[in-house]
Amino acid sequence: MTRASLTVPAGLVLLVSGALGTWFLNRYFPNARFLRAGYALMACGGLLFGAWGISRALAVGVAAAVCVAIGAIAGAIGALRKELRTGISP
Repeated sequence: MTRASLTVPAGLVLLVSGALGTWFLNRYFPNARFLRAGYALMACGGLLFGAWGISRALAVGVAAAVCVAIGAIAGAIGALRKELRTGISP
């Protein structure tokens, strides 16, 4: 198996789960700004990972990893802020 054959499906999984998470939070928890941003960055990172698997450019891979890492930090901030509580507006 080549690296591209594993990286592209992994990027697709990140893209789909990030997009669905963003949609869900936007629909049911509109005040969850940091969590929504984290999922959106995860989707962007998945898109970049897929592009990295195809292009094999190091800069694209580094950008994908940085994008997912910043998304994880944003999601952790959202979880610490307890953004999913109902009835509370920050």
